Amino acid sequence: MFKLIIVDDNKYERMGIRQAVDWAVLGIEVVGTFANGADALASVGELHPDLIVTDIAMPMMNGIVLAERVREQYPAIKIIFTSCHSDFEFAKSAVNLGVYGYVLKPIISGELEAAVRGVLEEMTERERMERERAGMLRQLEGMLPLVQEQFFKELLLGNFRDEGDIRERIDFLRVFVPNNSSFAVLALDVREKEEKTGGESSRSIVDAYYQSYTIKKAVVALEQRASIGTAAEGAGSPPREASRERRVSAYPVQMAGDSFSVLLFGESDQFLETAVDLHMMIAERLNRSVIIGMSQTSASLADMAELYRQARQAALTTFYEGSSPIIAYSEIEDRAERSPFDAVPGLESLYGDVKALLSYGGEEGIDEFLDKYLIVPGGGAPSESYVKVFVFMTLNLASVQLEEANKSFRILLGEEPAVWSRVNGLSSVKEARGWLRHILRELREQLTERNPTKNQKVVDQIREIIGQRYSEPLTIEDISKSVYLSGRHANHIFKKETGQTIFDYLIDYRIGVAKGLLKEQDSKVAVVAEEVGYVNTSYFCLAFKKNVGMTPAEYKNKVMLR
Repeated sequence: MFKLIIVDDNKYERMGIRQAVDWAVLGIEVVGTFANGADALASVGELHPDLIVTDIAMPMMNGIVLAERVREQYPAIKIIFTSCHSDFEFAKSAVNLGVYGYVLKPIISGELEAAVRGVLEEMTERERMERERAGMLRQLEGMLPLVQEQFFKELLLGNFRDEGDIRERIDFLRVFVPNNSSFAVLALDVREKEEKTGGESSRSIVDAYYQSYTIKKAVVALEQRASIGTAAEGAGSPPREASRERRVSAYPVQMAGDSFSVLLFGESDQFLETAVDLHMMIAERLNRSVIIGMSQTSASLADMAELYRQARQAALTTFYEGSSPIIAYSEIEDRAERSPFDAVPGLESLYGDVKALLSYGGEEGIDEFLDKYLIVPGGGAPSESYVKVFVFMTLNLASVQLEEANKSFRILLGEEPAVWSRVNGLSSVKEARGWLRHILRELREQLTERNPTKNQKVVDQIREIIGQRYSEPLTIEDISKSVYLSGRHANHIFKKETGQTIFDYLIDYRIGVAKGLLKEQDSKVAVVAEEVGYVNTSYFCLAFKKNVGMTPAEYKNKVMLR
């Protein structure tokens, strides 16, 4: 129950207020009555009232002063004033004291009860919110690691930039940050040890969860190992050198499926050793390749997003043959500065080479072209930025050649945003060279596809595939992959030679087979639909009617009447 005290210098008024309302029905217990504000204030700390009903004009301490003192010392307590008409204007000055309401004397029980009910509603809502908050905090306690990880993920993605705000959140989430810490970020990329060609990964959902669990567990074990080592030294075991003591806190974050980050707090000279130990622990547990990119260090938590960007860039940079599985961002910067091959290729020279290659160059010509621009004189490898600029410029110049020959760049490579996204995602010189070789070969074939023999061969292959697989849920992409062309490119050649799209030919072929099957005495429309590759009978009927001019049932009846 809520607790109430009544303050009035007139004992009859006090008794009247106490008897005017059935307080128990309202869930209120009257815990005290007082003749002046001073006595009431002295008892507040002992009685812990939730509500005070007080007169204004009283000896020793009036209601206004009482309200001021209560607000200063017990701001959660609600106050209702009772006053005569002569005091009413004076009572209005109590607005700034947080007084909830006023009841004029002589007191009418209904008015007093209405005022009290209003206060109760507010106090009840406050209690509900406090219970909800307490429940939320208990729930938060149980899922603290998950909440910490979500906060760190947002921090790395740049959603928090204010140093003070970040530190408040870290304190609230009980993240241990050693005093005078430096900060760094590790970016972990987990990959197959050998690059697989074609097909989807054979890894199961269980494997994916096990990988996430293993990496996070390794970070925890790393800290536990450091703690045990420090405790052992204090117990009389042979001490390590002071510089070898681990003073780093590490927190893992899963950014995506195979992409993880680890936030490091502590002494910066320990970060590389921490990264090495972490790599060894993960490599022991996972039969996969692990690349770790390490950012520079900072003394500001507000720099975490930039440190994450550096770490990711380092982890994704595999352009340098023989690179360590742990790549520091500073190492990338140093190599880029030392590279003698950072100049952008000359546009005029590159245009001439691309045009000559696409016009009359052969297979050897493609390799000579790539060697010219991707091999550094005197050894070494070109920088990542140079390679991507070179590929980007080459594709742009090739698209110019296609436009001059009235060919479509999109037919081969798709929409431009996807192409440039693919260029930006290149992760090595080897990958860039292999992809560009394939593209140049396809572009040469498209520019010389006037050769009717070659085009007819593609058409014949597509027809043969449809003839063998028409009963399957076949797609244009399935067919085009079988002839090693993109869907648009294969469709372009097929329509040019036959006047039909591949899809139209597939429908015609299926309907032709269906007509033959429907001529059989015991044939069923649903069975025929399934036999020619239609899972949905209604869709088969629509396609049949559009092609033949009548439904399958009508066609069967017509044939049977002959």
